[in-house]
Amino acid sequence: MTSVLPPANYQMYLQGGGELGELTRSFDWESTVLGSPDKWSQSLLTTISIILKSRFPMFLWWGNDLIQFYNDAYRPSLGATGKHPKALGQKGEKCWPEIWPIIKPLIDQVMAGGDATWSEDQLIPIYRNNKVEDVYWTFGYSPVIDESGQPGGVLVICNETTDKVKTYNAINEAKKELEFAVEAGELATWDLNPFTNRFVGNKRLKDWFGVSTSNEIDLQRAIDVMAEGDRERVTAAIARALEKGSDGNYNIEYSIIKPGAKGRRVVKAVGKAIFNSEGVAYRFSGTLQDVTEDHNIQLRKDEFISVASHELKTPITSLNASMQILQKLIKTENVSDKIRLFVGKAGNNLNKLVHLLDDLLNVTKLQQGQLALNKTRFNLGDLVRDSCEHLSQDDSHLITVTGPDDVMVYADYRRIDQVLVNLVNNAIKYSPQAKMVDITFGSENGVAIVYVQDYGIGINPEKLPHLFDRYYRVDGLGHQFSGLGLGLYISAEIIKRHDGNISVDSVWGNGSTFSFTLPLD
Repeated sequence: MTSVLPPANYQMYLQGGGELGELTRSFDWESTVLGSPDKWSQSLLTTISIILKSRFPMFLWWGNDLIQFYNDAYRPSLGATGKHPKALGQKGEKCWPEIWPIIKPLIDQVMAGGDATWSEDQLIPIYRNNKVEDVYWTFGYSPVIDESGQPGGVLVICNETTDKVKTYNAINEAKKELEFAVEAGELATWDLNPFTNRFVGNKRLKDWFGVSTSNEIDLQRAIDVMAEGDRERVTAAIARALEKGSDGNYNIEYSIIKPGAKGRRVVKAVGKAIFNSEGVAYRFSGTLQDVTEDHNIQLRKDEFISVASHELKTPITSLNASMQILQKLIKTENVSDKIRLFVGKAGNNLNKLVHLLDDLLNVTKLQQGQLALNKTRFNLGDLVRDSCEHLSQDDSHLITVTGPDDVMVYADYRRIDQVLVNLVNNAIKYSPQAKMVDITFGSENGVAIVYVQDYGIGINPEKLPHLFDRYYRVDGLGHQFSGLGLGLYISAEIIKRHDGNISVDSVWGNGSTFSFTLPLD
């Protein structure tokens, strides 16, 4: 290379640069082949000035010995311990023995006048932090032309992309695991755009719905394939999930009747809507699971329960009549106290059996759509007080009633009484230590509402979402309670058929408040 004297004010090219600027100025360059900075060429000084003042990672190999320079932005890539600060002023081959066979050909190509190089997310392991680490780089090697018109060094402009690559690999691995889970579970997947009402799905979903298109599918087209009786229900469930302020959850079962296919496929859909900062849903995705076989087993169980319930009704009715006669006889006959005790216990157990049978029969009617409502106009306060007067015959709990005199509703008196009796009995059953149940009723936000509050064991938060499911039983805090888990399910269905809502607010270990609404008359 041609030797050209540097400018007299060469120090200004080495100003700034933070830690590496300070190290560059204080380094003993006389001990290297480059000699003192006052003998450096203009091209070298200019390049170093650019490197030190840049906030982008830069590295320079200079001269035949490939003496090294770098800046503060490049410094973190060398790790906490290892090559820094020894790398400054060091020969490249001595600094990078672990990767020299990889990078030396690239350096030679540039120094020989070849084209600049470009590598993206290239794995180049380096020794740092007391070990050899897998490090990924996006970088380019460019020639620095000296005063002779030939490459005097190689400028490396680079960016470490290790975190990006690891994140991508983790996402890709998670994607593969998800795809494996989807395939292993034989799930169909869907992703709906709420703004366009069009969605994409995997091959299984398209096969189930009988659509061959590889592009987006219109939501209405999918709904048209559902069983007619399910369409309105599914549409309403989707609307609730996408509604502003909702939790975005979607969980429903429905039937698909694929054109040209025999029979129907029953699926369980589970999904979640994602909302933007304005509370508007911008994505809605989830899975479908084929539960046809499980559904057919629900159906067979319901059929068995229906038959068994009706078969049991006759003997139990006869037994109940006999028990009533027996209870009247012991009041007039001279019998021992022990006989009276056993007859009383038998009567109580028979009443429990009658209630259980009634629950089973009501479930059967619900499933078969035969639970008829006989709606009339009545005062809600009268119903609440009449029900509680009957329930108050049990001296174990004090039942208080609070509410106005004129809350008129249009509903099935007997069915609403059934709901209230069930909620109060539950309040008594699940508060064995407490001795009070508070009932409050009135009108709020244009609907009639009833609250039943107890001070008992409360409900485990994990069980709250399933509380109104069929056959779901709630035990807790060491207590075991009898029942089939049908009372709340039946109550919820009755309220739903009145276009009302039923809900619960509970503190684990500190009581529960059930409430239901009815349309005002």
